[in-house]
This record gives sequence, structure tokens and C-alpha cells, in this order.
Amino acid sequence: MHSITAAGVVHAIARACRDGQLSHCGCSRAARPKNLHREWIWGGCGDNIDYGYKFAKSFVDVKERETNYQKASRDQGRKLMNLHNNEAGRRVVLPFHCLILSSFLCVSQVVSL
Repeated sequence: MHSITAAGVVHAIARACRDGQLSHCGCSRAARPKNLHREWIWGGCGDNIDYGYKFAKSFVDVKERETNYQKASRDQGRKLMNLHNNEAGRRVVLPFHCLILSSFLCVSQVVSL
């Protein structure tokens, strides 16, 4: 559940930035990808995944980071596992890019943890 929640926060914040619903971020200004097919249209205002990632890292991890447990305890193990799963969820959103032709086509790159 931690990874799914973290991925959802990245996605929701990135979209909200793009749509102008948040005052402290905007759409992504990433350049047209070099490997984008010539026929495909590049809108130039995509989801702000970078901001979504940073926001999710500070927001989703706050409980785990503010709590200190005894080394090698069961609680510390759960904390580390939750932080790992949060990161996995955030990273899975990063490699997906949706491009517009006549319909949406999403391509992915492999990301290793």
C-alpha cells in the first residue's frame, strides 16, 4: 500500500501543477524528447513529475522520518521497509511519459532500485 500511495501522490501533484491548481509550481518545461517521432505533437506543458516526486518524498515520508526506533528492532525494520516501498512507488511514476498522436501512447523505461 505504501508504494501505491506514494505513486498516487506523485501523479496527483504532477497533474495539479500542470493544470494550474497549485500556486507554487507549474507545468513541466522539459524540452521535446530527442527520440520523439517526428509525426507526434509535443505540447510542451506536461505533468510536473519532478515537483510531484519531491513533494511526495517530503509529504509521504514524514511519519517515518520523524520517528526514531531502536536499532535492529521490529519497528525500525518496518520503518525502513516503508521508506523503501515509498521510494519504489515514487520511482515507478518517473519513467512513464504519455505522448499525443491521435490517441495517448505511454512508453516506459526500466528503472532499477
